[in-house]
Amino acid sequence: MKCTDVYLHICDNLDQRLGTRRCREIRAHLRLCSNCSAYLASLKRTVILFRSVPAPRLPRAAHDRLIRALRKNGCFPRPGGRPHTRTVRRRK
Repeated sequence: MKCTDVYLHICDNLDQRLGTRRCREIRAHLRLCSNCSAYLASLKRTVILFRSVPAPRLPRAAHDRLIRALRKNGCFPRPGGRPHTRTVRRRK
């Protein structure tokens, strides 16, 4: 497994209980690669810090604007429907 593969799938390894083949490969790579080990440690510290801070309270109007913007840009599922997907036009 290469470092780029670890970066793509390292969040799978945050839950130490996962025993998939990919997680075993990630753990084996982490034992040998100090850069990826440091990256995982940084991610774990970030999660701990994130969980230690209370979630901000948005005013209702700001929340509604945010949800509308996310839906408009296809980043948030529409109520009662499938997520919006953007179509990309290719240049000829």
